[in-house]
Amino acid sequence: MEQASAVETLCDVVALGSAMVEITPSEMGRPLSDVEGMTPLPSGAASNFASVLASLDVRVELMSRVGDDELGRWLVDRLGGRNIGTRFVDTVAGQLTPVSLAWMDQGGAKTFYFYRFPGYSDPLATLTASEITSEQAAAGRIFDFSEAAIRSEPLRSAALRAARLATEASREVCFAVNYRPSAWRGTSEDDTAEILRTACGAAHIVAMNRDEAQFVTGRAEVADALEDLKAMGPTLIAVTAGDEGAWVLAEGSTIEVPPRRVNVLYDIGAGDTFHAGLLAAHLAGMHAERAARFASDAAALRISRAAAAPSPTFDEITALGDKRF
Repeated sequence: MEQASAVETLCDVVALGSAMVEITPSEMGRPLSDVEGMTPLPSGAASNFASVLASLDVRVELMSRVGDDELGRWLVDRLGGRNIGTRFVDTVAGQLTPVSLAWMDQGGAKTFYFYRFPGYSDPLATLTASEITSEQAAAGRIFDFSEAAIRSEPLRSAALRAARLATEASREVCFAVNYRPSAWRGTSEDDTAEILRTACGAAHIVAMNRDEAQFVTGRAEVADALEDLKAMGPTLIAVTAGDEGAWVLAEGSTIEVPPRRVNVLYDIGAGDTFHAGLLAAHLAGMHAERAARFASDAAALRISRAAAAPSPTFDEITALGDKRF
């Protein structure tokens, strides 16, 4: 067995997940045929999460893969420019970097198109368990992964091995469900739920929304779902419900966190921001209730800003938290 406990801590969080290039019209809310320009942006669930962490002054290393192309090199450079560590981002020969298109119509409805195809433009899917080392998995105080890393093999085994190695090194593990049903083609709902339960059992911290909690546990009531999730092993569990607030279970107690009322300008990214805010607060030593409130305020600030606005900073979130609900 590897001597994982001797691994040096290089950062606060190691985040395993996707890195891709998002193409966004220069003007949202107009027909694409009327738009003159497109803007490339670093994207992918883990990359977006890492970007929010970096804005909160959390030292984060992304564990991912890109294609052996100009887009991949551009992406790694831009991630570094956002203070995201890329020492664990590998280039895969023979693969192209995946691309997505994000578009919003005049009515505000959002559409995402993903150009990521197995075999030649899904480099992260090539990661195997044998390639995961303790030096990677335990490089941070927390190892973080989400549903995207466990949809299929061999990546699923790689993610679970990384979680195990991190635990053996006395690091914490966080699993964010972030469930995308359409991405689980060929897997039954029962099998998918069982895989998600396995991932929850490999984590100390889990974060999900209310619908995901019901899917994972089969329980309609949040209180019942939290108890089932606790029985799987996590010690800090957060369940969000949008404008209804959130619930957090820690040390045997369940706390309900009221929502922060804001004027919503752009609601994409709230989940990633809550997830990042929760870990940033936890790393800062906040107790569970305060950490959940901090995460909720972080998400509220995110959705109160335009799409291109920067992520909220730690100080901005703290200042909002000082105000009454």
